[in-house]
Amino acid sequence: MAPPAAKPIYRCRVCGRYIEEPVHCGKPAELILDPARRVRLSRLMSGLLRHFPWEAGLSLDEEGFVEVGELYRAIRYRWPRGGYGWLRPEHVLAVALLDPKGRFELKGDLIRARYGHSVEVRPQYQRVVVDGTLYHGTWEGAVPAILREGLKPMKRLYVHLTSSLRDAWRRGASRGRPVVLVVDAAALSREKEVYRAGPTVYLVDEVPPRFILKVLRRRGREG
Repeated sequence: MAPPAAKPIYRCRVCGRYIEEPVHCGKPAELILDPARRVRLSRLMSGLLRHFPWEAGLSLDEEGFVEVGELYRAIRYRWPRGGYGWLRPEHVLAVALLDPKGRFELKGDLIRARYGHSVEVRPQYQRVVVDGTLYHGTWEGAVPAILREGLKPMKRLYVHLTSSLRDAWRRGASRGRPVVLVVDAAALSREKEVYRAGPTVYLVDEVPPRFILKVLRRRGREG
């Protein structure tokens, strides 16, 4: 399943909001990021805030926050591969505010990745009790080990689950022949601490095999 195409980002000339529509408040809006630059910047922001802040001289606090202005300067002036001479602070803000998966959190003049970290930070999340099931997308070759040992965080701090079946299929497709694991999240959240980290994203330290209800495969096949 192909991911949806990224949209350009505009700024309304009347109210100043960042939007994805070319007209707002009855007036043509100003284009500030085309789709290619939006995707490129979003991926770099995610990488720096989740995995390799030191590559641009960033230092995250214990919850993963850094000043928006510092992130902007790191990308524009210190990113070793360059290519961001066009960047302005508002580009960082616009990407964070309009991210479709809620990957970023803004708090005053600070920004962080909400989830997905491999660096040792400890964001504060709200524990939740889930009603029903959640999903985890992976690839076919990983299934035997997962059914034997459960889902592990691997190089990340948590196992990532989602309430969106579509997102789970996309996640699986990024690794190879996709499959989706259906997790009994109601039972899991009664036994383990499950956190909500975004609109559709949930985190847990591990998912033991007994909570995996079934494996969804393409063409209606199930294991």
